[in-house]
This record gives sequence, C-alpha cells and structure tokens, in this order.
Amino acid sequence: MEILQNLISDDNLAWKKSLDEHTDSFLIKLSHDSILELDKKKDNLQSSKINDFPILEYEILKLKESYLIQGNGFFILDGSCLENFSNENVKEIFRIISTCFGQLYVQNIKNEKFVTITDEGKSMKTGGRYHQTKEGGSFHTDSPQWSKVPDFVGLLCIRPAKIGGISKFVSAYTIHNQILKLNPDFLKLLYKKFHFDKRNEFQKNESPTTFEPIFKYEDNELKFRYLRNYINDGQKIVNQPLSSDQNHVLDQLDKAIHDENFSVSYNLSQYDMTFFNNHRIIHGRTSFEDYMESDKKRYMVRVWIKNNR
Repeated sequence: MEILQNLISDDNLAWKKSLDEHTDSFLIKLSHDSILELDKKKDNLQSSKINDFPILEYEILKLKESYLIQGNGFFILDGSCLENFSNENVKEIFRIISTCFGQLYVQNIKNEKFVTITDEGKSMKTGGRYHQTKEGGSFHTDSPQWSKVPDFVGLLCIRPAKIGGISKFVSAYTIHNQILKLNPDFLKLLYKKFHFDKRNEFQKNESPTTFEPIFKYEDNELKFRYLRNYINDGQKIVNQPLSSDQNHVLDQLDKAIHDENFSVSYNLSQYDMTFFNNHRIIHGRTSFEDYMESDKKRYMVRVWIKNNR
C-alpha cells in the first residue's frame, strides 16, 4: 500500500475557496462556431454523434485534457449559450458532449445511462439515494460502492431549485493535505479498506458491499472514494460497525471536507453543465426548497463516464 506522504503545493491539484474569485478558471462558454454546428443540426440531434460536430469535438477534448486531466479537475459549461434550444435539444447536446469524454456507464440495475436527479421525497437516513432527496451536505464521490468507479461525472441542469441546491466542489488533494497536517496516522487508516453499502443494487450471489480504501495512491495519482452514509451502513451489513477510532477519523475527514475555506460554490442555472474528475473532486450541494408544481421542480440529469484514453 503506497501512501502519499508529502504535502501537495500544486494549485491545480490542491486549490481552496479562493478559486471562487476566479470563475474564469472553471466557467466556460462554448465557442460561437460550436453553437452554429449544433444549431444547423437542431432538428436531427437525436440521431447525431459527436463526430458529426468536428469543431465541438475538438473543443470538448481540449477541455477534457486542460481541466479534467491536467487542470483543477472540473469545469462548468455556461448554459446561457444554449437558450435558443429546447429542453429536449439540450438533453441531446448533453448526451453528445458526454460521449466525447469516453464510454457512458450504465448506472443502475435499470440499465440507465442517464439518471434523473430530482427530489422523490426520500431520505438518506431511511436508505434513499442522495440524488432522490432534497438533502444537502453529504459531500461525496459518485458510485463509491462500485469496485470500478466512473472516471468522470457530468451533470446537466434543466431546472434549478426554487431556493438552494447550490453545487459545491472540493479538491481531494486539499483534503489529503489537511489530514496529513492534522495527523499522519489518520491518513494510514483512510488508506485502509472500508465496506461501502451497495444500496440494494447488486445481482444474486453478489456481495451487498464493496470493500475499498477511501484514499488510494497509484501511478502518481491520488484517488478518493467517499460517501459517509454508505460506509456507516456497509460496515453494519457485514456486522463490523465502525470502531470509535474509525468514527473519530471519519469525523475529522468530514470536518475538513465541509470546511467552507476549501470549497468552491456555484449555483447552476438552466442548461448549465458541469463535468468533473470523480477520483479527485468531492462534490455536494446545499439543501433546497422546491416548487410545488411538478413541472417546475429541480431537475438535473447525470452521466457517469469511463475515460477512453
């Protein structure tokens, strides 16, 4: 087990809240030429693929390399440039752009590659999935209960909430630095394996948990997987509830992740898209209040992507 034992000073990897003051470092507008390409095929987007849009493909591949691979790990596409497209158009554009990053994962036992994120009246406390609730604060990486997690995550905002639901982004490298400074022994525990509850999404004769470390360092890259509720429940499923030492270290980890000094906040507007590296970006949101009318409720679409490099 290799442990990253040095503080990371690279601002592209270990950034803090001050990045909030430089939105130009993560907020991107598609070029006029890319929008023109999409507009010309507006009536045929459903049958279109990324290679039908060479200018857009080049632009997205550049963003992938500059931000998700080499840069700060995430970016947001400003949706205002898509205001002349319909909801269905934008969903297809999101699909087309997402396939440029790699292979889209099936996300659940329903074989869905595009999952709707909206409040279904469920709660994390009673076994609900985070994307089915209006709860906030549960900072995490996506699909930590899978042995092979998605490399990238994409989110499309069709409708924002009435109040709240602000997106939060945190660098795993920054959190690693903070834990290392706090107590190196804590890191050793976080590099050990924990059971993650699969939330009933498993096949017959398959384990109901995945056994993986929170931090992993391999090929000179830090990888992070985390969702506290899934660990709490996973350990109980295998009749190994978290020890007091484990709970203490995870409490310290949560404290660091939720420290406002380390997170970038952004309120996604209609048609905004965000893409991020799921191995090193911890994300969450604030809780939200929704509209009563179903056609006005917060509505987002999520994709999980395997890097095809």
